[in-house]
Amino acid sequence: MNKIILFYVLLLSSMMAFSQEYLITNGTITTCSGTFLDTGGTGSNYSNNESFVYTICPENAGQLMQLDFTAFSTQPNADTMIIYDGDDTTANAFGTFSGTTGPGFVSATASNTSGCLTIEFTSNDSASTDGWQATISCFEPCQDIVSQIDSSSPSPNADGYVRVCVGEDITLTGSGQFSQDGTGATYQWDLGDGNTVDGQTATFSYNAPGVYIVNLNINDTNTSIDPDGCSNANLINQVVQVGTIPDFTGTEAADPVICFGESTTIDGVVSAVDFINDCTPPVSGTTFLPDGSGAFYETCITVDCYDSSQTLDDVDQLIDICLKIEHSFLGDLHIVIKSPNGQTAILHNYPGGSGTYLGAPIDNDSNLDPGVGADYCFSMSGAVTLVNGPTENLGTGTAKSPGTYLPHQAFDSLLGSPLNGDWCIQVTDNLSSDNGYIFSWGLEFDPAILPPELSFTPVITSESWDPDDTIVNTTGTTITVEPTTAGTHCYTYRVTDDFGCEYTEEVCIEMNPEIIHAAPNNLTICDSTTPPYIFDLTQNEAVVLGPSPNPTDYVVTFHNSLTEAENDTGAIDATTAAAYSGTNGEVVYVRIEYLESGCYEVESFTLTLSALPVINSVSDILVCDDESNDGVAQFDLTTQDAGILGTQPAADFTVSYHASFADADTNT
Repeated sequence: MNKIILFYVLLLSSMMAFSQEYLITNGTITTCSGTFLDTGGTGSNYSNNESFVYTICPENAGQLMQLDFTAFSTQPNADTMIIYDGDDTTANAFGTFSGTTGPGFVSATASNTSGCLTIEFTSNDSASTDGWQATISCFEPCQDIVSQIDSSSPSPNADGYVRVCVGEDITLTGSGQFSQDGTGATYQWDLGDGNTVDGQTATFSYNAPGVYIVNLNINDTNTSIDPDGCSNANLINQVVQVGTIPDFTGTEAADPVICFGESTTIDGVVSAVDFINDCTPPVSGTTFLPDGSGAFYETCITVDCYDSSQTLDDVDQLIDICLKIEHSFLGDLHIVIKSPNGQTAILHNYPGGSGTYLGAPIDNDSNLDPGVGADYCFSMSGAVTLVNGPTENLGTGTAKSPGTYLPHQAFDSLLGSPLNGDWCIQVTDNLSSDNGYIFSWGLEFDPAILPPELSFTPVITSESWDPDDTIVNTTGTTITVEPTTAGTHCYTYRVTDDFGCEYTEEVCIEMNPEIIHAAPNNLTICDSTTPPYIFDLTQNEAVVLGPSPNPTDYVVTFHNSLTEAENDTGAIDATTAAAYSGTNGEVVYVRIEYLESGCYEVESFTLTLSALPVINSVSDILVCDDESNDGVAQFDLTTQDAGILGTQPAADFTVSYHASFADADTNT
């Protein structure tokens, strides 16, 4: 008889397995699919006086069982189901369920090495209901994956930061530690600038100075939980600091344009540029608060500049929360700050504030135009709450005075909140009538909580000018340059910082062409008259410009002193220069200046009054005619030179002879 009963049970189990429907009984099944039902199946109630312990186990080692109850109904507080996280009733229980409060979705936990779920059901003798229906499934739990960096080029410094220059390649190689098996795992580097690189080794660079946080994300091949596979839970948070470009302000020439033959100095000046992580949270935009009875409004800002693990650890770290707001009835409002993980603190509690305004609203429900907002801040340094604060007329009626107030609920309720993420202001308008606007809001954290690695200042380790033959002197970082040719001459100032980055600044000067000219002639006139003595200075223009290939490039002026010539003042005008009244031994200065550059040369010449020569009387020359007696003979007139000059030095004079007085007077 027992054999027949066993055969019947096996046959029934086989039929149930085929149909994927499993009715509760005493025993254990192994499956990863099907429907778990009460003894009544899909069409009838379960029976009275039932008592079953039923264990459902996954098909493969390492899997965990899941039950998703899509229907549940038992006699409340009489017919009960207990679900255990294990393969018997000694395991921890998820709870006791009856009535219409069913288990919902139940999953074996990772600590449950059997992966089984055990269901204990009992019913009394009085009544029964529809029972339950649950979908059976299995899943493979995620293994523990820890990502790590195996090598870095460049290597991190003593503080663990990788320091590079803009555009410099970084190569990181990483791997994962797997609690089970890493075969087939995928690797992706998050570079912290919105870019990613696939593979265990990544070579990349950054095109802007700053701080970047690099992480390695690993996914294995277990897609039973996530289509992309299970991921590592840790963050490497490798800090990469990309050096700032230094400031070369002040690296310049004393005279960027010089004249031929001159020199100038060039100062080398460099200052390191700080990179300061500006972690001032953004300020929200405008949010309309329309009239509503129990209406809820939310406006959020995203904070993303702190370490991923940083939390609010002290209420003093949250300096204040400020809103620029107008509303025609403070007593309507309930205002809450919500942190990224859902923790909240009440800034203003409903009810409270009577008919007091916030700001200067337009108290007309049909008018949706904004009024004028006022600034209200909430801080633990405030003296009173907003509802107990002073009032004043801000233009349209009695309003709470702008200022800083205590929040209704201390910021202690926000402790433990992550700093990064969405921070939100939630406003509930609890009564009909009245509207308003939040024009903007923001919050301020203590700057002292900024992660030190997110800001840096490079140190200049070396600075010098590149060698150049035209550098004639170096004093510190100042050079004196004296080019020998006209044209553009450039000099390079080179600096290196403690990131190993090299930067250069080029300073160019322009040397103007050489002024090609000749020395002027001294001007001499004969002292044959009484003053004034007239000299034509302009005849020296052609003399000084004679060698120049382009005389029209210059302007020539005459001056009475060297100072005036150098300063280009007191120039003798052209008319006066052509008939200049000078004195014996007077020096005149001529300035030859380039029209385009302003470069010039100054030369001088002397005005001389020369005394008239003395013409001594000499005897006539008498010769006898030759035998032809033709009245013609040869005379050597130069024999008279010595007699005419007398004691005057022959080298100082030229004696010439003429056929008539008129010819002699005109030297023709």
